Amino acid sequence: MITRTTVDMAFLTAIAVALVTILAVAGDSRPRASPVGDASPTKTDPSLMAADYFPNVVLQTQEGKRVRFYDDLLKGKVVLINFMYTSCPIECPRTTANLGKVEEALGDRVGRDVVMISMTVDPLNDTPAVLNRYARRYGAKPGWYFVTGKQADLDLIRRRLGVYDDAVDKTQHTGILVYGNEATGRWAATPALAPPKAIVKSVMGLMDQQAGG
Repeated sequence: MITRTTVDMAFLTAIAVALVTILAVAGDSRPRASPVGDASPTKTDPSLMAADYFPNVVLQTQEGKRVRFYDDLLKGKVVLINFMYTSCPIECPRTTANLGKVEEALGDRVGRDVVMISMTVDPLNDTPAVLNRYARRYGAKPGWYFVTGKQADLDLIRRRLGVYDDAVDKTQHTGILVYGNEATGRWAATPALAPPKAIVKSVMGLMDQQAGG
């Protein structure tokens, strides 16, 4: 029998490859400037590729603040993104609790060097007030955003991250954590229930890349 975990694991490599490939293709399709004083090919700025690729739709945080997905949450940041809904009975509570351990391990880097984004797949019911109660239940600190928005906008984000399925049933949302460094264009994915230490190690690697330039 194919379980949800089996399906999620099968998606991981495809998601990582798809993100890198799509961003690379987007970069190659942009006009290239002529090199000045250097015969080597001009490198494409990953942030320019990301700005073209990721939707800059308006979302709302658990505090009711309006933010733009790309400009305010992704641009120039190391991010962790997962999908959930507050009335989810089993998987989401486990996932959120696991990410709470990730947040604890990252410490004051969250909100400073790292942004965590938990995006609802049930915006009709998950209002900012509902998300705020949910976030408080798991001790979410500043830098961990629980966001909602228009269904079409949320679906578009999921498609661009490679984790959208056409199932109408919201219980079929993915249990995958997408993480990346927008500034360098490096993206990957892992099960949201992976050991917190393993997730933190991967995230720290992205931060090291950013620091190294």
